[in-house]
Formats: sequence, structure tokens, C-alpha cells
Amino acid sequence: MAIREDLVASARTVLQDPSVASSTVENKVSFLRSKNLTEEEISVSLARVGSPAPPTAQYSPPPPSGHPQHYYPPYAQQAWQPQPPVPRRDWRDWFIMATVVSGVGYGLYTLSKRYVYPLIAPPTPERLEQDKKSIEEQFDKAFALVEQLVKDTEVLKEAEQQRTEKLDTAIEELNSVMADLKTANRRREDDVQRIRDEVQGLQLAIPKAMDNQKSLTDSRLSEINTELTSLKTLYSQRLATGSSSGTTSSYSRQPGSNIASNRSTTPTAPTVESPADSPNTPSISTEPSKNTAQGTTNKPSTISSGGPATKASIPAWQMAAVASSSSAAKDAESGGV
Repeated sequence: MAIREDLVASARTVLQDPSVASSTVENKVSFLRSKNLTEEEISVSLARVGSPAPPTAQYSPPPPSGHPQHYYPPYAQQAWQPQPPVPRRDWRDWFIMATVVSGVGYGLYTLSKRYVYPLIAPPTPERLEQDKKSIEEQFDKAFALVEQLVKDTEVLKEAEQQRTEKLDTAIEELNSVMADLKTANRRREDDVQRIRDEVQGLQLAIPKAMDNQKSLTDSRLSEINTELTSLKTLYSQRLATGSSSGTTSSYSRQPGSNIASNRSTTPTAPTVESPADSPNTPSISTEPSKNTAQGTTNKPSTISSGGPATKASIPAWQMAAVASSSSAAKDAESGGV
């Protein structure tokens, strides 16, 4: 077995250490054996250091305790052999080497020409022209796309502007309609409020008007009753006066006595007009009383006396009553106006 020079050199370095050099040969050998050095390598290491070689007695390892250990048989110490000379190379070796190198070089050349050279080689004029055309086509496509985008943007802008105008118009119309609705609603509310106020005013005015009309009617009726009572009194007094004059006169009456009695005047009650504040109130007059009084006074007397005819006259107190009633009627008319 060949000597492992690296192990021998490391063993020599360890054996030259002062702490190891002072130990015994047996300790050195056991240490080198523990490093898996053969007997030959141990002998060479000790020879190089200058220590005496160990005895050639066979080494019996201790019995295994626990795990089995590999057993290395002792090797006999061999003499140092020089390295064999380098073999000479003839023309065949050189031919084979040249052939292999030529094949490898041709393969590398082919690969470089096919794959590497196109990547690093400058482009040809035809390739440049082709690339230029392709670049121009790409630019034309890009410019056409940009122009199309500009046109689409303009169309969208016009459509959006029209939509905005329509929306503004619709909003204005909606605002105007809302304003009209608010105005109409406010006007309707005003009309409803006015009608409500008028109805409330009518509700308050109708009872007052009815009370006023009732009081006015009662006052007119009381005045008419008073006038009728005065006329009745006057009529009864006239009858009493006519009867008294008939008894004292002659039964043979002149023909002109009836004419004279027919020409006698009787007082008439004035017509009472309604006041201006109640134009719908019917006017109440005393025409029936007047007609009655006229019918009574124009009736010919059937009683004749033998004496001369006497002229009929109105007593002074009747004239005063008629004057007072006419002045009251004038005051009522002036107050109503």
C-alpha cells in the first residue's frame, strides 16, 4: 500500500511539537495509531523526525468493549520506492488529441455562429430597412389610434355638453314649475284664508244683521201700531163729531152740503221709508189706513137735518197729532239717509 504523504507530513509536524517530542516512543506510536496511520507511515514519520523506530512486534489490540471496532492488520515495513517515470507520448497520442481538440473547436464555432453571433453581430442594411418599416407601421398604428381617441373624446365631449345643457334646461323648467306651484299654492292659501275670513265674518255678521233687522222691524211695527192706533182714535172721534152735528142740523139738507162734506180733508199717515243701511228691507207704509180713512170721510152722510148745512172742520188737537206724526216721519227719513 502506498504511503500517504499528507498524513506523514502532518504526523511529522505533530511529532516536532515540543510537548509531544518529550514523550516516550510508545506514546507517540499509540497516538499515531489512534490517527489511523499504518506501521509503515508511523515508521517513516518517526524516521523523518529522528526518533528511533518502534519494535516490530505485532500489536494485539484490546478486546472490544461494547461496539465492534475495525481491525487493521499490521503491515510489514517496506523500503522507500521512488515514483515511476512519466510515460512518453508518441504521434498517435498527439493525433488523437488534435482530432478531439479540432472537433470541440468546430462544435464551439458552429454554436457561436448560429446562436451567439446573431446576438452580437451588427444588423445588415436589409434588416435595418425591415426594422424601419416595422417601426413606421407601429408609429402609424399609434398615430391612428391617437386620432381615433381624439375623435371619440370630441364626440363624448359634445354628447356630454348636450346632456349637460338638457339637464340644465330640465332643472330650470323644474325650478320654474316649482316656483309656479309655490305661487299657486300661496295664492290658493290666500284665497282659502280670505274665504275663511269672509265666512267667519259672515258667521259673525249674519246674527248681528238679523238682530238689527229684528230690532228695526220691531221698531217699525211699533210705529205702525202707534199710527194705526192714532188713526183709529181719529176715526172714532170723527164719527162721534159727525153724529153730534147730524142731530143738531135740519133733516132737509141743501144739495151742496154733501159736496162740502166730501171736500173735507182727512189727515194721512206718512210713508215710512227704510234706512239706507238696509236696502233689502221692504218699505212699510200706511196706505191701507189712508184708504180706509178716505173711504170713511168720503162716505155721504145719510142723516139730514132741517137746519142749514154746516162746514166740516178738523179739530185743533187732530191737526197737532198729524203735524207731530209727519215731523217724526221726516226725522226718521233724515236719520235713515
